[in-house]
Amino acid sequence: MEDFKSIFFDLFLLFLFVLLNALFVAAEFALVKVRKTQLLPEEISKNGKAKLALRLITNLDQSLAATQFGITISSLGLGWIGEPVTARILEPLFQWLSIDNPKTIHTISLSVGFVLITFLHIIIGELAPKSLAIRHPKQTTLFIAWPLNIFYLIFKLPIIVLNAAANKILKIVGIEPVSEFERSHSEEEIRMLISEGTKSGEIDETEQAIIQKVFGFNDKTAEDVMIPRNKMFSIDIEDNRDKIIERLIDEGYSRVPVYKDTIDNIIGIIYSKDIISAAEHKEVIVLQDIIRPVHFIPETKHIGEILKDFQKNNIHLGIVVNEHGGVEGLITLEDIIEEIFGEIEDEYDTETDGKNIKADRKGIYLLNPNITIEEFNKLLNADIPVDPDEYQTLSGFLQKVTGHVPDIYERIDYKGLVMTIMQKSGIKLLQVKVQKLKNY
Repeated sequence: MEDFKSIFFDLFLLFLFVLLNALFVAAEFALVKVRKTQLLPEEISKNGKAKLALRLITNLDQSLAATQFGITISSLGLGWIGEPVTARILEPLFQWLSIDNPKTIHTISLSVGFVLITFLHIIIGELAPKSLAIRHPKQTTLFIAWPLNIFYLIFKLPIIVLNAAANKILKIVGIEPVSEFERSHSEEEIRMLISEGTKSGEIDETEQAIIQKVFGFNDKTAEDVMIPRNKMFSIDIEDNRDKIIERLIDEGYSRVPVYKDTIDNIIGIIYSKDIISAAEHKEVIVLQDIIRPVHFIPETKHIGEILKDFQKNNIHLGIVVNEHGGVEGLITLEDIIEEIFGEIEDEYDTETDGKNIKADRKGIYLLNPNITIEEFNKLLNADIPVDPDEYQTLSGFLQKVTGHVPDIYERIDYKGLVMTIMQKSGIKLLQVKVQKLKNY
């Protein structure tokens, strides 16, 4: 009976050390895997385990030292009792086989004990808790918070001493230890995580596209996003009332730059609503009275900074200038937002039934260059020759008439059609703006 109790106690110690090893392994992987953001603020304020877990994560260097100390103690304990426990368990077998040679008994017990302890240690003490912690880092961290904190308080002195000694060795070999493990993701890592999330279905493609655009957002400057100078709509301050109103109605813009003598001398911005209001009340329109201050933007300024300026000063439009003060173009709040969310149609834009075809109220079309010539002629009432042997699409036609792949913003005039390349990737045309002149 005493032998049975002794064997039972030894087995209890054996499995206790295995479970302790599993606890510390799970704690180590969970603390490395979990993030502060997973412990929600309301959970931190109401849950004692969450508060302890947050403390462990914040002091990660010491926490990991505690888990390593615990794993070492558990492993040493397993090695210490492994062979004696195996010998006690196998003792009846040795007696039945009439094996009484101490050296033989020790060799067999050591071999069997090594296999048994290794199996328990690797499967139950290492692999299983590691997989559990990686799969459920938050729940595992909350579970181990109290026991690991108590263990750390009990063995605080040796843990601090051993960790300090390890840091000292690192300094000797030229490596500067850190007091807190830095775990922020790099931009490239976040991009990869988003890509994996999209593949798994957790993030849809629209969300992925928006997030990816955010990362490259501040890499772009005003020069990259602006409407170029030759595409700007502006008003000469010397223009008469009727001409101004007619042009505003034709163009449909809500804010328009005003210049004097030359486009390089922008003196302000006028709001269409101010002119329309004055006209409705039959007032004499004096641009100087309704002109608003203009906001100038260096062409090298990043659009993230421009957006902050727009938000801070309640600005919707700015004039982009070069280092010499010359006007290069204009940039609007909508232009900046479109860099993240894509093309935004305003109240003047309409979409035709054709795929990838958009038209504004002035009859200016944004077309997919892959539209067939037949569809193009029908849409714009044009008469581009159909020549299947030479080209079949608008893209092919433009390359035929120019003799090369048109460049971005290159303008091609053909029989009353003004075609401008708006988007291009490599040698592939992506979007063409087409306007049919009124006289044709």
